[in-house]
Amino acid sequence: MSPTHPPRGLYAAVAQFAAGTDVGANLRRVRELVTTAVAQGAELIVFPEATMYAWDAPAAELAEAARLHYQPFLDGLTAVAEESEVSLVAGAFAPVEGDQDAPPYNRLIVVGSGDAPQARYDKVHLFDALSWQESEKVTAARTTSDFTELCTVPVGGFTVGLLNCYDLRFPEMARALVDRGADVIAVSSAWVAGPHKEMHWETLLRARAIENTCYVLASDQPPPRSAGLSQILDPMGLTAAACLENEGIAVHRLDVDRLREVRAAIPSLNQQRYRVAPKAASTPHGPADAGLSLPVTAGEA
Repeated sequence: MSPTHPPRGLYAAVAQFAAGTDVGANLRRVRELVTTAVAQGAELIVFPEATMYAWDAPAAELAEAARLHYQPFLDGLTAVAEESEVSLVAGAFAPVEGDQDAPPYNRLIVVGSGDAPQARYDKVHLFDALSWQESEKVTAARTTSDFTELCTVPVGGFTVGLLNCYDLRFPEMARALVDRGADVIAVSSAWVAGPHKEMHWETLLRARAIENTCYVLASDQPPPRSAGLSQILDPMGLTAAACLENEGIAVHRLDVDRLREVRAAIPSLNQQRYRVAPKAASTPHGPADAGLSLPVTAGEA
């Protein structure tokens, strides 16, 4: 029998927990969940939006937390990644450089051990919907014509693209990340609980996996404030691992062969006929200008 080589893969985990207003306590819970995930082989662990500080805190309190605690939180998260030799994605609130009076960015940060890539993504789409006004507490990142606001990062043979909560409702953003090479979409969220919200969360996650033939790692904060249901979906949109209502983790091995198998069976990325261009907002949180859809050849996907 000729020797065989095992398929390349990456053990990924999604963590589900409710962050409060004690940044030190949040970091301790991160460390505990990382320890549990690493014991199950995890190499990449995705935490929720607002892991650093309670997302529903008043605007002034959130701004003060960003000024006082962003750097210590980043340092603490980096220390956990270094000690555990893993890559972590987590949500934080960060001061706007050059404007200390502006509301903070709602930021996702990627940290790792050794020479692992580090990155950040500041939320583009703010949750001004369903009676919420996130723009009253958070500064939106600007979109650009060259998509430099988007974040993709290599981890263990895969390319991970970042979405933050409400971004999930904009399929063109996930496709833009995939067009940049992402084969894994990490969604960090504090998906506000409410009528139909759990159904929307599950449906949109499955849609992003199916339409992009990619893995989706979805981390959410748990009920009662958020929807919970953190999960890992494979490129066919199947739920491979999940948390339900309680705090905890879900772990699954991402498989390069599975990704290639699905993309060979459903070559939609090579068959797409349109590409969506960025829209420039007329105000930081106001209506956007008309967009432009550009035809592309099948080979440009």
